[in-house]
Amino acid sequence: MIAVLDFGMGNIHSLLKAVSLYTNDFQFTSDLEVVKKADKIILPGDGHFDKAMQNLNEAGFSSVLKEHVAAKKSLLGICIGYQVLFEDSDETSKTGTTIPGLGLIRGKIRKFEGKQNLKVPHMGWNKLFDIKAKNTKLLKGIPNESFMYFIHSYRPVGVDRLDITANCHYYGESFPAVVEKETVFGTQFHPEKSDKTGLGILKNFIEL
Repeated sequence: MIAVLDFGMGNIHSLLKAVSLYTNDFQFTSDLEVVKKADKIILPGDGHFDKAMQNLNEAGFSSVLKEHVAAKKSLLGICIGYQVLFEDSDETSKTGTTIPGLGLIRGKIRKFEGKQNLKVPHMGWNKLFDIKAKNTKLLKGIPNESFMYFIHSYRPVGVDRLDITANCHYYGESFPAVVEKETVFGTQFHPEKSDKTGLGILKNFIEL
């Protein structure tokens, strides 16, 4: 069974519809006991890192997610669910401070900065580059330079190169768009909003 985690972050109707294309064995749930029994977990959502971690911590999900990964069961983070996989973020109202993430992937979440001619958030279609075809399970069969749908103002920095299976170019830099570390997977973009190619990524995760 796949648990799609309901932790109060954003409209996920399109994700549930996409998952239902490939399996009926899933639940959108905030029930800790259901989540504990899941074979796979999808951590979705849009919104603010600080609020996302607050919700995860207060509901008891943070420890359950870490236990799930320690048991070698698969976890997919999407958008804000991707960012909370990392060590910390400075997306907080308190200047000069950071909010701890789940710490499942090495790296820190920081805002795009310093380019006056480019807009933040990074919103719309952009390409995946540097897909590591031999080292990826999530991107199996996904062509290099495939377009995906992004909407975010922050991105990971300081990520272990071995954990990155695809990059994206924006704001004059290359940033990790997909990470995979053992049974932990994450996409900065929304695969469920990225047409047939994006749906193929969800299918790959479901069929792991």
